[in-house]
Amino acid sequence: MILEKKHLNEWERAKGFLLAAKNNLKIGDIKTAANREYFSVERAIVCTLILEKKKVPKDHKNIWEISKFLDLDIDVYKLMRELYDLRLQADYGKISDLVELTNETVLNYIEKIDLLIKKIKEKYNLK
Repeated sequence: MILEKKHLNEWERAKGFLLAAKNNLKIGDIKTAANREYFSVERAIVCTLILEKKKVPKDHKNIWEISKFLDLDIDVYKLMRELYDLRLQADYGKISDLVELTNETVLNYIEKIDLLIKKIKEKYNLK
C-alpha cells in the first residue's frame, strides 16, 4: 500500500508540474515554465522507478543515469539533461550548455513531456 501511495504521489506531482509549466508558458513566464518542465519529468521518472521496484537515487544526476535503463521508447536521459540545462538558465542565469532558453524551446519540450507522460500512463495503467 505504501508503494502504491508513493508512486501515485510522484505521478500526481509530475502531472501538476506539467500543468504549471503549460500555465506559466501561457502567461509568458518561460523561466518558471522551464523549471516546472524539468521537475515534471523528474517526478514522472521517479514514479516509474518506484513502479519498476528500482532504488530511487537522491540526486538529479543519478536519476538521469538510471533513466537510461527504462524502456519508454524515448531517450529520457537526453531529455532530462536538456531540461536541466534549461532549468539552470531559468533559475540561475547560467549560459546554455545544450539548448537555448526561448519561448519556442520551452513549448517544444512541453510537447515532448506530454508524449513521455502519455507513454508512462499507458505502460503502467496510470490515470
